[in-house]
Amino acid sequence: MTELSETLARFRLPLRRDHLKQAREFAAPAMRYAPKNPFILIGAGVVAILGIVAWTQRDKIAAKAGPLIEDAKAKGLTLMDEAKAKSQTLMDDAAAKGQDLLEVAKAKGEEVAEKVASVRRGAAARPTLTDVH
Repeated sequence: MTELSETLARFRLPLRRDHLKQAREFAAPAMRYAPKNPFILIGAGVVAILGIVAWTQRDKIAAKAGPLIEDAKAKGLTLMDEAKAKSQTLMDDAAAKGQDLLEVAKAKGEEVAEKVASVRRGAAARPTLTDVH
């Protein structure tokens, strides 16, 4: 299969520097405001430090979060099973009601057909003017 650049372009990482040039334009207002309000730089530094600490402590975080994740997974599975059972009962009820409605509609249709047939038979039994002469 040939690789068309248009087909695969949306899956490739940007290797051009256009995005970096745009980043300077997007960051320009914040960089103009930063000398007046140093909390932007302080906040960025705090986020960076927290990221580094979280990266170094990722094993401890994973060990403490593991049981919570497993508990949430078990609760989620039970809720999914309950929802599946409820939906199945609703589907069964709907199917039963649908069958009842179909039977009622068939019965009414047969009644109407019998009335129409009796009216046609009654009309055929009456003599018309051409039959009398």
